[in-house]
Amino acid sequence: MSISFTYCGVACGVISIDNQFFIGIDPDLSPKGTSVQFKGFVSEKQTDVYKDESLLSKVDVWLITHGHQDHLDDVGRDYLKGKNVISPNRKILDGVPCLNNSVLKWGEEQAFQVADYCITIKALPAYHASNYIMRKIVGKVNGYQLTITSSSETKVIYFTGDTVLYPDLIQIVPKNIDAIFANLGAVKSGSFGGPFTMDLQMLNRMNDLLQPKRIYPIHIDDYSHYKTTKNEVEAAGYRVLAVGETIDI
Repeated sequence: MSISFTYCGVACGVISIDNQFFIGIDPDLSPKGTSVQFKGFVSEKQTDVYKDESLLSKVDVWLITHGHQDHLDDVGRDYLKGKNVISPNRKILDGVPCLNNSVLKWGEEQAFQVADYCITIKALPAYHASNYIMRKIVGKVNGYQLTITSSSETKVIYFTGDTVLYPDLIQIVPKNIDAIFANLGAVKSGSFGGPFTMDLQMLNRMNDLLQPKRIYPIHIDDYSHYKTTKNEVEAAGYRVLAVGETIDI
């Protein structure tokens, strides 16, 4: 079984399973320099995206972690039309004519049987702030665990979504899985309820706790309000994927 991941920028990428089934996540595909209005501030995209029409059009299932525009923008929404989409909140996809709009709550699963493969997608908790008040204001966010099983092997992949490290993670995510894609950014560090996403210290702790075969930091410095940097992440020994790069899992 051949599984690859193509990184498209920010938190977006596409999983390919033997070039037969494709899973995409968080399509923010507007170009570098785009200004985005968040609650109370404007942020500018600092990095390029990989908008390969031939790849993105193949996606069978899109996973949306939450509705912020650095995870789902107007360009990305066009790629959801006529597709299976999984999200934490049906309202995120208002006005998008999806084939199926499935909502998964934390702990819920959806399975797809394709040829000799079984693909199980499980929604996991993602806490997009460091205190209860700001988490309620920000709203529900999903992480996703993908378990891909063939007749010969099983691969497990975890997309953290926008989250801080939380105490129950070790009980929720199995140790020694094949790959973790971890969203950094250290957003709003030092403010009330911050940080809203992981910093480098949290990433190190997650790596120590879960001991995955591979861990790939993403969502690092793609917007002007993200506080982590590619240089510090690489200096800590992590591999930072280039936009448009494809890796084997």
